[in-house]
Amino acid sequence: MNKLLEEFKNIDKSILKLMKSGIKFSFVFCLFATLFLATYETVHTPILFSIGLFKTSLFFFVAFITYAFAFDSVRKIQHL
Repeated sequence: MNKLLEEFKNIDKSILKLMKSGIKFSFVFCLFATLFLATYETVHTPILFSIGLFKTSLFFFVAFITYAFAFDSVRKIQHL
């Protein structure tokens, strides 16, 4: 766990900025998906429930964090 936190502190600033933007996008997307799921309770339209927006927004959140670590690793290898 300490190694992961140390890696997070050493991420390049441009990659960190992109990751933060992606997390903000994912959060807004998650709120939008939650709104759709809330309308399912009132409208009972199965198409809104089967879209899978909430799962997609959570995937984007995890993907932005994972890709930030991957791009930072590749960038450090290229500069060696």
